[in-house]
Amino acid sequence: MNYNFTIIIPHKNIPTLLQRCLESIPQRKDLQIIIVDDNSDSEIVDFDNFPGDRNDNITIIFDKTGLGAGHARNCGLDIASGKWILFADCDDFFSNDFNVFLNKYLSSESDVIYFPNDTVDCETLKPLNLDLKVQSLLPLCEKKKNYDPLRYLSHNPWCKMVRHDLIERNKIRFQEVKASNDVWYSTMVGYYAKQIEVSNIHVYVRTVRQGSLQYSLNAECLLARIQVGYKVNRFLKSINKIEYYNETWGYFCDLRKISFWLFLRNVPSYITKTPMVALKKNIIDFIRK
Repeated sequence: MNYNFTIIIPHKNIPTLLQRCLESIPQRKDLQIIIVDDNSDSEIVDFDNFPGDRNDNITIIFDKTGLGAGHARNCGLDIASGKWILFADCDDFFSNDFNVFLNKYLSSESDVIYFPNDTVDCETLKPLNLDLKVQSLLPLCEKKKNYDPLRYLSHNPWCKMVRHDLIERNKIRFQEVKASNDVWYSTMVGYYAKQIEVSNIHVYVRTVRQGSLQYSLNAECLLARIQVGYKVNRFLKSINKIEYYNETWGYFCDLRKISFWLFLRNVPSYITKTPMVALKKNIIDFIRK
């Protein structure tokens, strides 16, 4: 069946929050929901009563590879059939105006429609004046008189609705890395989009939750963010947009906050047996992969 909209939601070990997210999505026959469970723990998740398993418009993929959210989102894209593609994190949810937004932009000729988000505490739902992805970039767009800041600095997949054929025509997918898997996807969407709209409808509610990947500080995640930043920066340089480069020095500094042996555990083990000059070269080569 062909749908007008597809929402892809990766999930791991938080079924109660996933249920909240699903309940915020309007019941529409033209809306497909794809949940990709990223190898959740059976002691945490009741797979016999999985959220959404009794809804005909919801497809659930139980992926056992444990390759992370980037892989899960790609699995969703592989079977998506909507004209428009949206993403949601399972601990977030949509606003009461979501249905209004869908009706308004169903027939839009744009390639991408960016929309503002609100941010709240995940447990208390208290509003927080942070993590406002699109709103924070609009003044820069106005100053530059173009949408380049949104194209190259709006990295989150959940603050945009993208035409499906743009994604497939340009073979856009998420990087399957531990962290920052969405940066390359969003950069490619911004690069290939010929026509962009910005909605003033607050569609998405971002939550701040302790323990989420965004706020995790470990060597594997930090190294992934450095690798992603390097790849994106090389691309931005190739199109003369280096002014939108990804700052990675903060991640290097964060690496110093954790133990040195943990850092070494996340780079090729053979570097610990090489001279210092070779050590430096091998770390650089690892980041460039």
